[in-house]
Amino acid sequence: MKFCDLAQFMHHNYGEKATASEFVAVLIDAILDDMALEETANPIYELSKSTREAYYSGRLSISQKKAAIIAPRIDEARFSDFVDTYSFDALNHMRDKLIEFGFDVETSEVGRACANILAQIIHRRADGLDDDVTVLNYRRMEAGRKLKNIAPATIERRGDKLHISGEVITIHQALVPDDTGKHELDYIRALYEAYAQKLKKDNFTADDVSSLPKRYAENYKEQRMAYYSAASIERSVRDIFDDGEDEFDKLKDDAWHGINTTYWKDYDDGYARLNAVLEKITSTTLDSSVLSQMRNLIGNLEKKGICHILVNDGVIESWVNIDE
Repeated sequence: MKFCDLAQFMHHNYGEKATASEFVAVLIDAILDDMALEETANPIYELSKSTREAYYSGRLSISQKKAAIIAPRIDEARFSDFVDTYSFDALNHMRDKLIEFGFDVETSEVGRACANILAQIIHRRADGLDDDVTVLNYRRMEAGRKLKNIAPATIERRGDKLHISGEVITIHQALVPDDTGKHELDYIRALYEAYAQKLKKDNFTADDVSSLPKRYAENYKEQRMAYYSAASIERSVRDIFDDGEDEFDKLKDDAWHGINTTYWKDYDDGYARLNAVLEKITSTTLDSSVLSQMRNLIGNLEKKGICHILVNDGVIESWVNIDE
């Protein structure tokens, strides 16, 4: 993988607007250590727009001189944290792209993998070598463990960490991006339908979000937070535990059986149905999965998020057109 390959697929999945020239600078900013940033030591900003675009397209490689300035200030962990701010779906797309290039990584490793690839590219260019990286040279994570071999009650979530028998594991943070347009999910479409019906609009799109009345704007904000909080837990348990995916599936199945009677009732509109279901799920006990026995792992926000995951899964097709 060359710098242009990394830049292009990371740019494609980036949640904010940036030109090719700007994104090249974003990548280098993200891998520089904090001291370098305080000293405004990103030499990429000294380059012309056309030169940065040439780096992006692959017409030019990063110059040896610029790479030599960047190399001593590399902070792979900082770049990994930057990648982890990408949306859940973007990280999955990036994992698939890395696999195409021969890097067999899990979604949880995308940040570390991209950081390692970029660091190797810069070091190679600083040494006057080509920028083609073919292997990862960081220590890979150990294989997962079986949840059934661990007493769930001994696992506790504290903030973004899982404490397991003295070991501390970071929960992958699937942060809410500023722009939903690039990777719009089914649960977003379903929310738009509910708002359209409630507000008596023929159509509702991402462009209408900014004009939502306050109560609906706050509702929309919470739904997105709920979805990404639940999605981060789903991704984390799947990557940490060998049977994590099966256990989260049990959680989703239990949630559906707890809310389906409420879902099928008659309501004035889809927005009322949405809120009735969300209210119901917060009082529903999810006992079929051992995940529910982990302290502080599944709270009300995550329960609401599971409802939106059920929309993405097709279990709930709409908050409005339930009989179609």
